[in-house]
Amino acid sequence: MDIKQVWEKSKLLVADHVSSISFDLWIKTLSPEDFEEGAFILSATSTMAKQQALEPRHFTHIEAALKSTAPIIEKVTIIDAIEKEVRDGVAPPPEQVTPSPAKSRLSQQIVVNPNQTFTNFIVGKSNEIVAAAAESVAKNPGKRINPLFIYGGSGLGKTHLLNSIVNHIQLENSRTSICFVSSERFTNDFVETLRSKDRPVAAFREKYRTVDILLIDDIQFIRDKQGTQEEFFHTFNDLLQNGKQIVITSDRHPDEMPTLEDRMRSRFKSGLIQDITTPDVETRMAILQKKANLENYKLNDEVVHYLAKHAVDHKLNIRDMEGNLFKVIFYAGLKNKPEATLEDCHDAIKEVQDDSKFQTTANVIISKVCSYFNITNDDIISKKRNRELVEPRMYAIYLITEFLNIPLSNIGQMLGGRDHTTIMHARNKVASALQDKDARTKRVITDLSKLIRVE
Repeated sequence: MDIKQVWEKSKLLVADHVSSISFDLWIKTLSPEDFEEGAFILSATSTMAKQQALEPRHFTHIEAALKSTAPIIEKVTIIDAIEKEVRDGVAPPPEQVTPSPAKSRLSQQIVVNPNQTFTNFIVGKSNEIVAAAAESVAKNPGKRINPLFIYGGSGLGKTHLLNSIVNHIQLENSRTSICFVSSERFTNDFVETLRSKDRPVAAFREKYRTVDILLIDDIQFIRDKQGTQEEFFHTFNDLLQNGKQIVITSDRHPDEMPTLEDRMRSRFKSGLIQDITTPDVETRMAILQKKANLENYKLNDEVVHYLAKHAVDHKLNIRDMEGNLFKVIFYAGLKNKPEATLEDCHDAIKEVQDDSKFQTTANVIISKVCSYFNITNDDIISKKRNRELVEPRMYAIYLITEFLNIPLSNIGQMLGGRDHTTIMHARNKVASALQDKDARTKRVITDLSKLIRVE
């Protein structure tokens, strides 16, 4: 396979489905690296560029275009510049990813980000308490605050704090055994153990119950999995009774998880529960300036204030705000400007401004879809799988992911408790139909998009 030729053809297909600015900033800059074991590998110029390319509004079209161009492609992987250097043998892999047994005992399924530390975590009124708590845990694991439960919206810094804890402990006491995983990885490990004859349950429990510190990201995903909750409950008890540290993050307070077992909720509330809220303009300005400094990019105060104020006005989380920053930097670079101006800000994030001229919700989108297809809300969230309901359900899922920044698992809950893989499959199926220029799909999505924008 000529990967360069495949990517050139695919890029043309992607260009039909994203804005010209998004294409120039996040798609055009991707480079084909390899094709191995069914995976087509693209490299991005930076971590932020990789994150932007992986956004559903971009990645859905990238993946569909590549699979359409070369059906032999089973999956698409995007790596950043650091991962490319490691892959090419130019740079060694980060120490905590492949630790030396004599020096470190880090068991993980999430790759620790060495750049996310307490030093570069910007503290403001919205996060000062939780930042202090996380630092206290890192300095005195299992002593004062245990468990620590951090909750808040997506992109506000929860995972940054988990990385900061791991990085601090690795630096200060590399012999401390740490397990840092997502709740999804914990669930998958448990399910695979039950299914496999070669992986005894004892080995699973040794992995999770013999560590000094257990960090679980996005614990909310276990709320509907009774078997996983049961196993995690006993894991939690074992660690706590042995004085081991537990740190958990979630997108919501334990009381807002109705399907979470009461005994599990009680364990979570036995320590410190602290939220991270959206930062104010001043804190956002500090975050932007810090991020620009890390990129060795000079950013004037006028641009910093504009981006911070825009983020507050449009209720953007930190991750999306940083995405706008990198969009502005890339856009200025395309115009060969050494420093971004206000004009660059206006042009680079115009698509965000355009989308913000109206507000909608998932419920509004679902209602509009139901009205269009002459079905009821109960029909669309039901478990029925007849075509006249499956099709509207897929369109609703696709449109929610296009118009709103909502986790797939949350969309699944809105639509009858479906899991995130079902939601992902439905979204990708509609995206693929659009990619294949299916006339009916295009007409329906166009009609529904117009209806959603007309309140």
